[in-house]
Amino acid sequence: MLAWMSESDAQAINTAGSIRMATYRINFQLATDFAEDYPSNLNIGLEQNDAANEIENRAQEQNEFGYLDKGASEKIQLLIQDMEDRLTTLRDYQSTNANEHKVINNELSIIESQWLQDLKPALLVQDKQRFYAVSSQYIKDVDSFVSELQFRNEQRQAWQQSLQVASLVLTIIIMLVGMQKLRQNVLLPVKRLIQANSQFKQGKRDTRVSISGYEEFNKLGNSFNDMASTIETHQRLLENEVQIKTQHLVKANQVLSLFYDFSKHLTTSQVSLHRLDNLITDFGDLFPHLDFTLCIQNNALHDKDSIALHDDKMKELCTKLNCDNCLIKEDAHTKTYPIAHQKVEFGELKVRPKSTLLMNSELALDDKEPSTQSSQRIKTIEIDSTYLNSENSELIVALTNLISTALSLRKQRQQEHQLILFEERTTIARELHDSLAQSLSYLKIQVSVLEKRLDNASGEPNAANILQSINQIKAGLNSAYQSLRDLLVTFRLTIDSDNFDDALHETANEFSLKGDFHVVVNNRVMTLNLNANEQVNLIQITREALSNISRHAQAAKVEVDLSYDEDRYIVMTIVDDGIGISGTVDQSQHHGLMIMKERAHNLGGELVVSNKEPHGTIVTTKFIPHFFEEYATEEVHL
Repeated sequence: MLAWMSESDAQAINTAGSIRMATYRINFQLATDFAEDYPSNLNIGLEQNDAANEIENRAQEQNEFGYLDKGASEKIQLLIQDMEDRLTTLRDYQSTNANEHKVINNELSIIESQWLQDLKPALLVQDKQRFYAVSSQYIKDVDSFVSELQFRNEQRQAWQQSLQVASLVLTIIIMLVGMQKLRQNVLLPVKRLIQANSQFKQGKRDTRVSISGYEEFNKLGNSFNDMASTIETHQRLLENEVQIKTQHLVKANQVLSLFYDFSKHLTTSQVSLHRLDNLITDFGDLFPHLDFTLCIQNNALHDKDSIALHDDKMKELCTKLNCDNCLIKEDAHTKTYPIAHQKVEFGELKVRPKSTLLMNSELALDDKEPSTQSSQRIKTIEIDSTYLNSENSELIVALTNLISTALSLRKQRQQEHQLILFEERTTIARELHDSLAQSLSYLKIQVSVLEKRLDNASGEPNAANILQSINQIKAGLNSAYQSLRDLLVTFRLTIDSDNFDDALHETANEFSLKGDFHVVVNNRVMTLNLNANEQVNLIQITREALSNISRHAQAAKVEVDLSYDEDRYIVMTIVDDGIGISGTVDQSQHHGLMIMKERAHNLGGELVVSNKEPHGTIVTTKFIPHFFEEYATEEVHL
């Protein structure tokens, strides 16, 4: 309120001070007969008397030069209006309740009285001497009024400062009291909660807190205690659960390791009863509370009697098509898992707790045992039956899947072996029919021709015809012998170290020495892109082409080039600089071309034979390898 009361003091002091300046201006205008404006900087550095003297001197100078202001009356009215406005402003300021002051009111009344009674009349009549004489006292009264205003303003500021100091002291006292209450009711409870939280984080789950403060903090402390109790309870439960899960994971890891070793064995050899027996035994060691018995039916073992494999390294030969006559017995505690793969059944795996065997044997020895003991053993059986829980059942099902897969692979490999054997026999029969059988037929025809020539000869036989037939028979025998050697080489063909490129170069070197021509091999196809059948067929086509070149082409240079075409085809080109292919092809050459085309057909491609300009022959084989066919099929689907 003091600040609000002092809000217009500075403006009032400035207004009172401006009254002095207005008085000086009137004196100046009167002295100059209103011919010159009052200089704005007249009072700078001048005292009151100096200002008056300056006004007098300027008035004399104006009178000497005769400058008269024709609008003097208008300027007088403006000066009067200006002075009265300033006095009215001071009266309005002083008339407020907050500024009521007896001395200041008297001073303001004196100033107003002097203006109305002395200064204003003198100004109206332009009485220079009278206005000047009265204005001196008027200015002194104004100075006194300004001093009173300043004194009152200084008092108000002093009161304001005292109140501020008192308010500050009172605020500090209130803050100290409030901080003490805050410390007792807020800071100390929060500190206890923080300490309890820190101890709880360090593992002290029995940490509890006692808080006395505001009700909210009391509730917060109780909530912390309840939370700590709940967490402690759940942690114990979780620790027990984690321990159980850890034991299960360890067991599952051991089972997976056992399955991995067994699966790795399947990649190199077929499954056997010995391996299955070891698998069941090792699996039973991981579950000491369970008994495992694997019953393999006869259809998986070449129409033999069923075989039961137990986890105690004991095998039994059971009645054909039935495992129930073995040690395996169906009871309420035995659980059966089928061994099947793709709707093909191979047998079953029977699992039961070991305590059931003990109970059955004890009941068989003593049927008169007290009922209480029997109830105790039945309770034990129920507890032991919990070992066949869902987690263990998943591992047992995984075991059955592995066994069924192993037996299915065994059956599949047997079928593949039979198919390969049939295919090899078919290939041998075809090769014999297309080469050696035709040569023998040719020899048979030549022998018949020779017999007819001998029978038709009258007297002495025609030596020239007989010699011709004998030579043809010899040529046929040589051709048959060469075909037989080629077939033996074909059947004995192997690719050492699984390196197709090396085998291709070895074939080229072999025929280069045999046919006395130079062979250049350019292979840009990776071995991994070709399966075994494709590698063998390409080698056989190369051998047949080089064989034909060595026998018929009379070539000096041969190029064998393998490359990719259109990012999915493999193209093998064999080019020679020999005599080329004439319009008619003899039987032996035709036979070789048929063999090469058949092998290209087996690759799923085609073989084209064309002439090379100016001379020579080009044999081109183009096909999509099996490795690329799967990728191409995926691209088509996309």
